[in-house]
Amino acid sequence: MSQSASDEDPKLTRVVEAVRGGRRYRSVTDQAVRRLARAALAVEGGDVTRATKRTKRGLHEVFGAFMPMTPKYEALLRDVPEALELDDPEAIRTALKPALGAHSSTRERLPILTEMYAEVFDRLDTAPATVRDLACGMNPLTVPWMPLPAGTTYLASDIDHRLMDFAGTVLTALGVPNRVEVRDLLTDPDPEPADVTFLFKAVPCLEAQGKGLGWKLLDQINSPVLVVSFPTKTLGRRSRGMYQTHSAEFARRVAERPWKCDEIEFGDELVYVVTKG
Repeated sequence: MSQSASDEDPKLTRVVEAVRGGRRYRSVTDQAVRRLARAALAVEGGDVTRATKRTKRGLHEVFGAFMPMTPKYEALLRDVPEALELDDPEAIRTALKPALGAHSSTRERLPILTEMYAEVFDRLDTAPATVRDLACGMNPLTVPWMPLPAGTTYLASDIDHRLMDFAGTVLTALGVPNRVEVRDLLTDPDPEPADVTFLFKAVPCLEAQGKGLGWKLLDQINSPVLVVSFPTKTLGRRSRGMYQTHSAEFARRVAERPWKCDEIEFGDELVYVVTKG
């Protein structure tokens, strides 16, 4: 049972209010802020100042580091209406590139989007009627690069309200049936079924918040096919043995499960197409 405002830990309230008082994480879902704040207070022995700093650091690691600046969302859409009016697929993709560049993962993925999706979808036994994109960032905007059948429904979620409003606006403008949600995966995993679920570069962030949490989520996802990726370089472009670390861990974890998987490497991203047994 959730706590009422009157019996909530006053220290938790102070940490949440301090984090919410700044502009940077004001639109992040309350679920994520409270979860991180509770953990921070436990680690910091109830010290509100240190717990506030730790909570902000946690939000930076799972969200802020990938979008160092809060985008001016309306400006990112400036060229999209004209491209849609032309009904020119290449013009639409070009118009979406500024928005994709606002998030580090999609910015890095831009040069290999066509190749990556061709390889991924070629490995699916059937064309999906529903695609789910968890911890999605700007990735829903890459739909024009995906060989999706007309009418495919796109389900997307992340922890920031402004980001998800933007993603829903763009998907609707593109004519893609969609449902976007603000969701903290560690508090409220998405139980709905989907033919394919994307989880790009998120497992390491989840594991950093608690050993085994990323893999617990993968087990919970209600999809016969998962497309999971891992970075092979840091945001600072250093490898630090990340390919070897992630590939070895993935092989070990898959060996414990009745899964089949294909490994593909694109640029600085290690991608697995997983069929659950």
